[in-house]
Amino acid sequence: MEILKNPSYDFLGKARYLVPLSIAAIAAGLLMIGQGKLRYGVEFEGGTQVIAKFKDAPQVDRVRAALEKVSPGAVIQSYGEPKANQVLIRLGVAGQVAAAEAELDTSAKRVLDSLASSYAENPVLEHSSEIVGPVVGAELRSKAIWLTVLGLLFQLVYIAVRFKGGVWGVAAVVACIHDVLFCLAFLCFFRYEITLNVIAALLTLVGYSVNDTIVIFDRVRENLKQRRKDAIAKILNDSVNQTLTRTLISNGTTFLAVLGLYLFGGEVLAGFGFTMVVGILVGTYSTIYIAAPLVAWWAGRRQTGAGAVATAKAAL
Repeated sequence: MEILKNPSYDFLGKARYLVPLSIAAIAAGLLMIGQGKLRYGVEFEGGTQVIAKFKDAPQVDRVRAALEKVSPGAVIQSYGEPKANQVLIRLGVAGQVAAAEAELDTSAKRVLDSLASSYAENPVLEHSSEIVGPVVGAELRSKAIWLTVLGLLFQLVYIAVRFKGGVWGVAAVVACIHDVLFCLAFLCFFRYEITLNVIAALLTLVGYSVNDTIVIFDRVRENLKQRRKDAIAKILNDSVNQTLTRTLISNGTTFLAVLGLYLFGGEVLAGFGFTMVVGILVGTYSTIYIAAPLVAWWAGRRQTGAGAVATAKAAL
């Protein structure tokens, strides 16, 4: 199945214009993060936890709608056995884990009053309240960062061995880092909170981005063996064109799936869906306009002689 017949677009030629735009967007995102504008969910900040037992089986969407005005961003989920009719509600306390007892009473009362007025047909029979710490503590965050770094390092080594050159692994890892930073920048711009769902989306996108990059690099490797005298930039550009139909079909169908998740998944999956939508787009973009141009640039630096054209032989 071919959507495009023999495409011959000059992808690498446009990289000189698009790379500065990527750098500018990432720099703006990092600036906002440095100013403390990256919002964290209750899982990271801690807060108040309320367990409410309803008269009848509660509708989580109705509970969320009832609390949206008084506690936007609250984590709401079913709790215990379904027949217990219980819901767990976690409310942020602006990072103050050891909040005063008065704050605990105020937060719990605000939740119960809102439920009583907006969800009166299913009253709360019993409830308990307590101050909870962040689910994702400093130690767990540190371990997650180290695992991500080690994962990228192992990917770099594997790709370098597989393609017989360190530049291929470096290009793939740089594209992954670009994707994560780009997604974080957009999360800042659109004021989405960093929750466990968003972290799951970011980790998913790391693997997805590497897979997309390897598919194109594999075609480049095949072409390198047959066209050793051609310019590496031309081989890279031709390889991107040769895999363009696959990219459109694979990434396009995935994009439609996550777009539906974002549009119709509800408030709980809004952050996850948004991150996946942005990540699929930027992951496709980075493979073409970040990873491939980086390989071409490095091969050009290795080529000796002023004004010499980087050939496929220089990339091996």
